[in-house]
Amino acid sequence: EEHLLQGLARSAARRERQPVRRGNVSPVRDVPAHILRPHYVTFKELGSPWEEGVSMPWHPYIDTPEIKSPEKVERMHVAGALAREALEVGGRAVAVGATTDEVDAAVHEFVVARGAYPSPLGYMGFQKSVSTSVNDVIAHGIPDDRALEDGDILNVDVTVFIGGCHGDTSSMFIAGTPDDVGLAMCRAAREATWAGIGACGPGVDFRVVGSKIEEVADAAGLLVCPRFIGHGIGTYFHGAPSVWPFANDNDEGLMLPGMTFTIEPVLVENRDDTFHEWEDKWTCSTLTNARSAQFEHTILITEDGVEVLTGPSIDFEAVAAEQRPLRAGGRLSG
Repeated sequence: EEHLLQGLARSAARRERQPVRRGNVSPVRDVPAHILRPHYVTFKELGSPWEEGVSMPWHPYIDTPEIKSPEKVERMHVAGALAREALEVGGRAVAVGATTDEVDAAVHEFVVARGAYPSPLGYMGFQKSVSTSVNDVIAHGIPDDRALEDGDILNVDVTVFIGGCHGDTSSMFIAGTPDDVGLAMCRAAREATWAGIGACGPGVDFRVVGSKIEEVADAAGLLVCPRFIGHGIGTYFHGAPSVWPFANDNDEGLMLPGMTFTIEPVLVENRDDTFHEWEDKWTCSTLTNARSAQFEHTILITEDGVEVLTGPSIDFEAVAAEQRPLRAGGRLSG
């Protein structure tokens, strides 16, 4: 009976779940001077004023996909592996009562301790080292002091810059105990991402990726958000090709060995297609409180297939289950 009452209480609370609102954002975190910065970090100090309306940094592979040398592929392996480690650090900081700013701090401290730079920090004016998109936030949420609530689902998106290359990955995580719909959506987003990855290989048309992703989304009754796409990555954060995560007729050519790019579909519940960009010019959310889920991996096309440089996916359900017994007064103990 006690478990039933607790379940009913959780259900009632979730029915009253309010749209996410921006909290207070902490000051910019420091990166030691000896750590190599990406080329777009041009301000003298991280505490300097952030420029408004900065455009995407130019590089030679904005419009033409890069075929990477074996030496550069090896550097991508290093960046991808570290990104995966950093993502798990961020995921293990997720708990009821914790804040997304604490998630950002955990990742930031881990990344710089490894001699790497957190790629989002300073990219086109972004002020944090990760993005955290909670519940109805679709993408690019800025970490702040909002405390996570029981049942919140959130995407933690991590990119690191080390050895002159970026590694980019993201995963869903859960604070406390998820509701059935939210959990199913997270599972479907992971399945859709891997369906897209599974379609990749040398000589494959990029359009196949979106079709495979959309098949999974349709079967789950979810919408693939058309506003966010995968991208080429290397010494640059974003470049060609564009990897559309839904059925499309955009000719990006064929996949070739040595290409590295991300696959990162965002799935939205209730097939909701509403969209709102916040005043911070980064955070995007639905207008109806519909939630979303997203996973992301950086992959490499090889001579005979595909390699996931940021794999394997983190078992977000196991992480949540491990964290729940550790809570003490709404915070992680220790």
